Amino acid sequence: MKKAALLFLILLLPSIAYFVLTTGRHHIKQLGYFGPKIPGEKTGDTLYHKIPEFAFTDENGKPFGSKELENKIYVANFFFTSCPTICPEMQTLLKKVHDVDDFEKLEDLRFVSFTVDPKTDTPEKLKEYSSLISADPKRWHFLTGDMEKIYEIAGPKGFMINAMEDSTAEGGFLHSELMILVDREKHIRGIYEGRDVMDNKRLIDEIKVLVAEYNLALKGNTNPIK
Repeated sequence: MKKAALLFLILLLPSIAYFVLTTGRHHIKQLGYFGPKIPGEKTGDTLYHKIPEFAFTDENGKPFGSKELENKIYVANFFFTSCPTICPEMQTLLKKVHDVDDFEKLEDLRFVSFTVDPKTDTPEKLKEYSSLISADPKRWHFLTGDMEKIYEIAGPKGFMINAMEDSTAEGGFLHSELMILVDREKHIRGIYEGRDVMDNKRLIDEIKVLVAEYNLALKGNTNPIK
């Protein structure tokens, strides 16, 4: 009798797992939304904060911005190549996320690092830095451009973090160490301490959660990991 019951469970469990994984996104944990929320004028639905349009220059000297990130999941942060304090550790941990084997297969995952020192960090300088840390140029982009616009996109209307010149700070700039996870609709879905190993692992896990959210919602996502 016990053997028959055990055999029944063995045969039934795969079907249960399939049902749970294919009957909708409500069966998985969903990430929250960050930023101010407002009711829609016409529908009354809640509208979540979105990263506004932006356009800068990448490490290859080519235009790069929100247009190139359309329908992409991406992780953003702010740094500068000559940073003597938090940036080396922060970028090392972000590189660990970039190097996750499964993430190399994701067709719509990108990493974007904005320099807070665009006067020094020219495209040539950023390209040199990208090569130095062995960043995949197809997946990790380093952006420079107008300083005021960079600081504006970092601020309350953008990624909701700080970035500014500060003569009292080491290196001459003050910027957040936070990493920001943005979904395909430009909503902020996660905020992580850039130098915290446990938060780094949480970022990896929550990228997978966000991918699963799209896969289960059948939103045309082509990412192969579940």
